[in-house]
Amino acid sequence: MEEKAIVDFKKGIPLIGTVTSNKCPTCGHHEVGITAKDGTFLPLRPGTLIQVLETRPAEGPESDQPWVTVTKSPQIDEVQSDYVPWVPDPVKGDRPLRLKYGVMVNTDLMNGQMNGDLFQTAYLDKLNHLLENEIHTPLAVVLDRFFAAPHLATGDPKEIALGMWQELEEIRQPVLLVKAWLENPSEEYLLNLIRPKSIDDITCDPYNDSEIKKELEMLSLEDFLGLL
Repeated sequence: MEEKAIVDFKKGIPLIGTVTSNKCPTCGHHEVGITAKDGTFLPLRPGTLIQVLETRPAEGPESDQPWVTVTKSPQIDEVQSDYVPWVPDPVKGDRPLRLKYGVMVNTDLMNGQMNGDLFQTAYLDKLNHLLENEIHTPLAVVLDRFFAAPHLATGDPKEIALGMWQELEEIRQPVLLVKAWLENPSEEYLLNLIRPKSIDDITCDPYNDSEIKKELEMLSLEDFLGLL
């Protein structure tokens, strides 16, 4: 069996691939890991954080295999990286839109440039955070009010977030719109991003990163779902 290159994961960049087995070049045993589209292989070790989503690559034939987003879990003695707010530039001056699309992103992962997969991960982290902080109203009541889906309020916040992602189109839609705009930042995709508003309707409220970060920290689950 042809041995796959072992990916250097020290860069902290999210890896998208399929779960496969690979022959270890050192001892010859087979190990389970993630094979990226370029053929590089990342062994799965205890402590590696993985996020399984029902998504497919944009190109190539469809597969029954789930695609996996993999990020490196920080070591206990590792200094936590700073998180910065990110909002699509054209909507930064409009408070409802920046609350809808705004996410907090690990600066080490972002590397100065946003991409669709990183936004999706940050968006799910945002949803998980909102679910964790919802203490005033039972989650089943909230999900029934917005989606008639109280059955999704089962499990821990991460399980609930993934269940919402899988079953509710309204939850996935912001990610799909931002991904499309990132790939083609034209007026057509911008209009899809801000609908039902028009470009002339977008307000120009003053803002800075610290204010956006505070807004996102103060955002409640119910307010966020109302924006969708």
